[in-house]
Amino acid sequence: MRPTLSLFSKASRLPLNSKRGNKDFYKGTRTGNIMRRQRIAQADRFTGRQMYDEFGRPNTWTKMTSQIDESRVTSYVVPPGLAETKLKPLVFLGKAKEGGVEEKPHKGYPGADKMGSGFSFNGRYYERLRQEIEERQGGRSQN
Repeated sequence: MRPTLSLFSKASRLPLNSKRGNKDFYKGTRTGNIMRRQRIAQADRFTGRQMYDEFGRPNTWTKMTSQIDESRVTSYVVPPGLAETKLKPLVFLGKAKEGGVEEKPHKGYPGADKMGSGFSFNGRYYERLRQEIEERQGGRSQN
């Protein structure tokens, strides 16, 4: 047996994340499971009495149910009066009277033109392309 190289000794001290774990490693977000648990006591199968461990604590096991436990669900509290404030998002695309920015968003953002200004793929666009191609081909064939 060969001892571990000193180069790899620091690798074990690094925090475990999805890059350093195996392919099934999932760290999660510490939210926990929100399903309700049912606590079931272990009973002796001959007498039917509750079983206890060596310290006198009752032996139990927990079974997951299909019901959501409301005490485990994350809830977010909206501060009172938030709806009545004049605060808006960082870029509010509304009317200037309401404190927004009336300019159109840049290409690629929601509400903007898909092709920029003045471009659209409709019948007129293709007709214009066809006429330009015919003019170019017609000009070359005459020369």
